[in-house]
Amino acid sequence: MKTHIVSGSHRLPSQSAKVAKYLATQIEKKGGQASITDLAHNALPLWDEGIWSKDPKWAPIWGPIETKVREADSLIVITPEYAGMASAAIKNFFLFCGGDLIAHKPALLVAVSAGQGGSYPISEMRASSYKNSKQLYLPEHVLVKTAEKVLNGDTSTGPDEDYLRKRIDYCLDLLDLYEKAMKPIRASGKLNYKDFPFGM
Repeated sequence: MKTHIVSGSHRLPSQSAKVAKYLATQIEKKGGQASITDLAHNALPLWDEGIWSKDPKWAPIWGPIETKVREADSLIVITPEYAGMASAAIKNFFLFCGGDLIAHKPALLVAVSAGQGGSYPISEMRASSYKNSKQLYLPEHVLVKTAEKVLNGDTSTGPDEDYLRKRIDYCLDLLDLYEKAMKPIRASGKLNYKDFPFGM
């Protein structure tokens, strides 16, 4: 398993970054490899068409992140819930992910909420972030509710957190299976990004 985790919070420090570190640790415990881009530490300017024309100004900004994303076989996309919405940073991130960068790579969605929410950002990401980037979202996702109170070390705070940790492990195992299943499709030679670069 070789996955790249994108933490979409704008805040420093953030609960999304904490969740990203927890997920990376769990992946490594399973024998996989994980890298993290924290968009609070690696803030991307607002996308512009210079990305498409290879404007050299973008190379030092986007290049290091692009390399990590390209090397990964799967993604974990973490968004905080801001006023019932996905973060602006994570939506902006997907504007950079055109072509074959993440196309047909499996991705696990994770939403982080200070309260009992998190479902709206999941719906938003499923509806609007995959059209041109063409990543394959798993049908399962993770909601980290009351985020400040959970995943704070090795000790669970009770049944709700026990369930959350088990669900995370389950979803990571599924992500690994999807990774293995999608590699032959990406290597098949049947994917045509020249004639069909964009979704419909």
